[in-house]
Order: sequence, then C-alpha cells, then structure tokens
Amino acid sequence: MPKEQVQNNPGKGAKLPESISPLNLPEAEQAQFEKNFIKTAVCELRFPALLEFERKSPEQLQKELRKEFPNYERQQAVSLTNLEEKEIKHVLTSRKKDWVIAFKSYSIAVQTDRYTHFEEFAAMANHVFDKARPLLDTDFFTRVGLRYINEVRIEDRELPGWINEDLIAPIVHGIYGTVDRFLQEVRGTGKSGHFTFRHGIAGLEEGKRDIYIVDFDFYNENVQAEAVAPMVSDFNREAFRFFLWAMGPKALDRLGQPMKRKDKK
Repeated sequence: MPKEQVQNNPGKGAKLPESISPLNLPEAEQAQFEKNFIKTAVCELRFPALLEFERKSPEQLQKELRKEFPNYERQQAVSLTNLEEKEIKHVLTSRKKDWVIAFKSYSIAVQTDRYTHFEEFAAMANHVFDKARPLLDTDFFTRVGLRYINEVRIEDRELPGWINEDLIAPIVHGIYGTVDRFLQEVRGTGKSGHFTFRHGIAGLEEGKRDIYIVDFDFYNENVQAEAVAPMVSDFNREAFRFFLWAMGPKALDRLGQPMKRKDKK
C-alpha cells in the first residue's frame, strides 16, 4: 500500500473493543416538533406461542376493540422459519386505516403511519395491550420492541446538511462513485436493551432516490409484563436522542419549532 494512503487512513491502528459498551449519544432535552419524518411507528410484544391462534381468530380481542378497529382481515404469509408453512396473521384496522393491530400466535403489534407524538402512540399501544392481556395469559414477554422508520426527503438533492456527515461520509467524499443504493445496518446495546439501526438510500428500484431512510429499532427480551410500559418510554427517549444525532441542520430546520414533551424526565 502506498505510504500516502496509510497516512490518510484515520482508522489505522484502531482496535476492536474488548468489552461491551452501550450506545453513546449526546444528551438532548425531550421535545415534540411541529413536524416529523416518521413513516411508520411500531410497538410489538412477543409472547410464548398460543397454538390455538394458528387455527382460529382472536374473537374476544376483536369484540373488545371493534369500535376503534372495525375492519378485520385474516392474512397468510410464508413462515420465516419454515418456507413450506403458512403463517396466519389477524389484522385489525381503524376506520381511516391509519392504525393497525397485527396479531399472530406469538406476537401482537400496534402500528401507525400517521404518528403525531409519543403520548398518543403510547396511549393507543397500552390500550390495545391491556385489552389483549387476558387473552395472552402471560406475565412476561419474550421480546418487547419499539421501531421508528423515518423518511427524510432531500429537497435540494444535496445530502450534506440533511444527514449527519458521519453517516454519509463515503457518499459525500465520492468513495463509491455514483451509487444507486446505499443501506447500512448497525447492531449494538442501548441503555435499556439492544438496538438495530438501519440508514441509507433505498435506490431507484424503490422510487425513493431523494429519500434517506433512518430506521431505529430498540428491543429487549424476557421482559416482565409490568416493565413493558416504562421500558417502551425508555426506548423512545433513546430513539429521540439517536434521531437528533443522525439529523443535519437542514433536517432540523424542516422539523420546525420544538415544544417540550409531557414525558420529559
């Protein structure tokens, strides 16, 4: 390798960590902005499988939530563990179809594509989960997760200023040349569990060349039922700090004025 290449490599001599350290983010005051980039927000609880719901629908849950979620659909999808098996999913949707409940034999998820603020989202998720608890008959959950998929529109088609340059350095500096698709995934440990962070440009094939995806998925396993709500709140606070770090000044300006949040600690 030429000498000048070695000298220009800032990572030369860096060592892999010998112990696990948590996600290290700048402190940030919780706030609600005038706008947001959230395309999809999902809170999911997984529980020990209830085999009966591989054959029948959750009628009692549907009855309990019928006024808020009047639409029902039974769906089949290929199982992730066995491609020859069909996985049954029971889907309840609100009248405007902006809220969705997805129920499987081992999980229940609340999802929205019209996210306003965390208090509203948490209230709906807690309401659904409280209605489902008698049906699930469990005092712990095998996995608790909170996921935010953000889509940042690069209005001037210039990435710098919209996204933290630490994330887009290879593109900004032309390392890869002209790219049609750029997606990266990072997995690590947060303060309340684990996280998966995905970010990048989906590409021409998805018709989103001017969209930068910023996807945060926080989760933990083997969680006692009474710990779910505070844990989800902790996930939200950490996701908010992660989001602020990932944004550039143009994106923050597009979000509008911040307002103090009710769940701030």
